[in-house]
Amino acid sequence: MKKKIVFRIPNMEMGGVQKVMLDVIEHLDRSYFEPFVLLDIRQGALLRDIPPSVTVFSLTGGREDMSRLKTVRILQLAARRLNLLRYRYFPGLLRKKLGFVPDIEIAMMNPSVEGLLASPFMSSKKINWFHSDIRHWTPEYGKRMAVMMNLCDSTIFVSQATEEHFRSHLSMEIRNSICIYNTFDEAGVKRKAAESVRDAGERDILKQSPLFVSVGRLCHQKGYDILAEAHRELLDEGFSHTIAIVGSGVDSVKLERLIQSLQIGSSFFLLGPKHNPHPYIRAADYYIQPSRYEAYPLSVGEALILNRPVICTDVGGVRELLVHERTGYLADPSKEGLKEAMRRFMTDRDLVAQIREGQKALNFRQHNARIYRQINQHFREISDPAYEATEGLKLETNLS
Repeated sequence: MKKKIVFRIPNMEMGGVQKVMLDVIEHLDRSYFEPFVLLDIRQGALLRDIPPSVTVFSLTGGREDMSRLKTVRILQLAARRLNLLRYRYFPGLLRKKLGFVPDIEIAMMNPSVEGLLASPFMSSKKINWFHSDIRHWTPEYGKRMAVMMNLCDSTIFVSQATEEHFRSHLSMEIRNSICIYNTFDEAGVKRKAAESVRDAGERDILKQSPLFVSVGRLCHQKGYDILAEAHRELLDEGFSHTIAIVGSGVDSVKLERLIQSLQIGSSFFLLGPKHNPHPYIRAADYYIQPSRYEAYPLSVGEALILNRPVICTDVGGVRELLVHERTGYLADPSKEGLKEAMRRFMTDRDLVAQIREGQKALNFRQHNARIYRQINQHFREISDPAYEATEGLKLETNLS
């Protein structure tokens, strides 16, 4: 009988973790595992990308199920909140919802860990997949998360650096941990990048040069406020260029106000969320990721696939993905650091050519094959004590 794996995730909004989950599901050994998805809220552009063969459960409906009438919508939002609270305080309701006992439950994001540990399925193995960096949490929250992570049967870190930060910043060890890097869908990224941008206004923006493009949520983590200030100062220094950001998020209004106050609306564009951001990356002269913190950023890997010269702040596990001035440029996570990197790209053609040439040596197919093998092996070992791996589980080397 196949082992049943339930992937817990808050929603299917456009994001790197959701993409990682979809890729893992696609490459599970289906002769041994049967995947299911459990959403807190059934919403998000990536819902359509879940394979039809995978059963999706949800605790409550999302925006797609709501009325356009304001009064009705308010009542529906209240009902949604109550429904989520029901499952939080009475997790046993999941038995009826699922109708089976999973062998493995996986929390794909931090908000799902608490629900994972409260699972009514006592026999299931609990895995926490960690995609964040505790250095930007309060010590209290970090320690609370570490305690919960140590109650799991396994924690998967997507970079060595993010695991080390628990020791260096909290003096805490995470037991039963393993580092498994993210994979990158090389064929899919190239195929989607070949599609056209339909919006005429956006096509005009993408024709501007030099053009820096970034893909990410509009939130504090991604550092777009710092990038906007760096952009303003570079313009004042005489470096004409354009920046286009693909994504949406809680800071969208704040960023719009910042763009207005800095008077950069004609050169710094928020293009909103896109189900397919890859044509925008392909159109860029340079890709830039100005994050305050990252673990192992998927969008940077996608830019590498498309052979775009990459600037990324030197945070988290980025050094495990990029080699400075060989496959990308590691910038200090500050306004001055971003300015220096952007200035170098706009003035040093030899450096840009060197980086693009270095990217051509990256072997995504080999990298992915190792990671898929590692994931399936880890799931088999954790769900079947009698299973003996044909080769020892070890940390696979990064792309470089």
